[in-house]
Amino acid sequence: MKKLPIRVHIQNPFINCEFLLFLSLKNYFFLITLLLPLFGFSQERSTNLWAGINASKSITKKISLEADIQWRINNNLTTSNAYIAELGAGYKFNKHWEIMTFYRFITRRKYDKGEEIHIFKPYHRFYANLIYDHKIAFLKFAYRLRYQNQFKDDNGTLENDKSYLRNRAELSYPNKTKFTPAISADLFYRMGEEFDEIRYKSEVSYKINKKNTFTIGGFISQEFSDKDLDDFTFQLTYKLKL
Repeated sequence: MKKLPIRVHIQNPFINCEFLLFLSLKNYFFLITLLLPLFGFSQERSTNLWAGINASKSITKKISLEADIQWRINNNLTTSNAYIAELGAGYKFNKHWEIMTFYRFITRRKYDKGEEIHIFKPYHRFYANLIYDHKIAFLKFAYRLRYQNQFKDDNGTLENDKSYLRNRAELSYPNKTKFTPAISADLFYRMGEEFDEIRYKSEVSYKINKKNTFTIGGFISQEFSDKDLDDFTFQLTYKLKL
C-alpha cells in the first residue's frame, strides 16, 4: 500500500491574536474619531458652525502657497459672527519638518458700547507654524507649534490685541480608503500670562480625488478659568489642490 504524506499545519495563535488586535485598534480609532463630536452636544450648550474653503498650490517641491476663506456662525446657527480671509506660504525642509507663515484678516461681530449695537470690527492676525510629522505604526503623529499676534482696528488706529503660543498634537489614521480620521488637542498659552484654554477636536477627511478633499469635524474648548466646556463647533472644509 502506498503511504500518503502527512501534512501538519501548525497555527500560531500568538501571531493571529496580534493581527486581530492590530485590526481592532485601527477600527477603534476610526470609531472613536466618528463618535467623539457627539459628546459635544448638550441642551445647555450652543452649537456653532465654521465653514470654509482652502486652496493650495505647490510652487516647487519645497515651497507652497495657501489661501483660505471662512464663515463662522454662532448661537445655534442663527448669528453670523465672523468672516475670515487669509493668505500664507510654506517651506518644507524635509519629509518631516515644515514652516509656514500667514496673514489673516478678520471682520468679527462685536458689541459697540458707544453705539449700543453689534457691529463688525476688523482684526489683523499674523502667525507662523512650525510643523513636524512622523509615522508611528499605522498612525501618523503631527505636532504644530504656532505663534500668533493679533491687532484690532479701533476707529482707524491699530492696537495690539493679544498674542498666543499654541501647541497642537494630532493623531491621524492614513489608510487605503478615501476616509482619513484624526483627533487632536490644542493648548493655548497667552504670552506673558498663563495657559488659558485647551481645544479637543475630531474630524474625518474624504478624498474625492487627487485634488479635492472634504473634511467634516467638530471641537469643544475648555477654558481653564471656566469649569464648563465652551460651545460645540462643527467644522466643514473643502480643500482644493491647484
